[in-house]
Amino acid sequence: TRGKGPDMGQATTAVLTAALLAIANAAGTQSVWTWTLYEGGGAITLAHEVPETDRLRATLECTPGQNRLAMTVYGVRPAAPFVTLSAGGTSATAQLETVRGEALRAAMALDHPLVTALVAEGQVALDSGGRSEVVHVPRPHLAKLRRLVELCAL
Repeated sequence: TRGKGPDMGQATTAVLTAALLAIANAAGTQSVWTWTLYEGGGAITLAHEVPETDRLRATLECTPGQNRLAMTVYGVRPAAPFVTLSAGGTSATAQLETVRGEALRAAMALDHPLVTALVAEGQVALDSGGRSEVVHVPRPHLAKLRRLVELCAL
């Protein structure tokens, strides 16, 4: 027998509905980071970004025929003039290039073993002045990384 108080079933349903709406709204506003390959216009870029925004974590880019792959990690202020890059047991030291804002940028030859290791593993560590950053291209995006290197070699 029900009393004259509020229906607890309706109250529970209302609370659950409000909670689910809050979760759905929060999920809809979260940033979705992905790797996007941009071809054309000269430069070819693989960007770790939130699409349709100016938010970037990292880029790998080249100009076809120049035999050079540049890596930029954003949101990091260089702590030294050089960076050590490591991937798959291979490492190389490169001079940091000037970039506006806070970013580490270094380049290497496309035929360097480090580029081969990056393409195979999808990961490279950058160490500069005691600061470390890792660029990780997850397995579902490795085909884009391979395509970037193929296009850069043309």
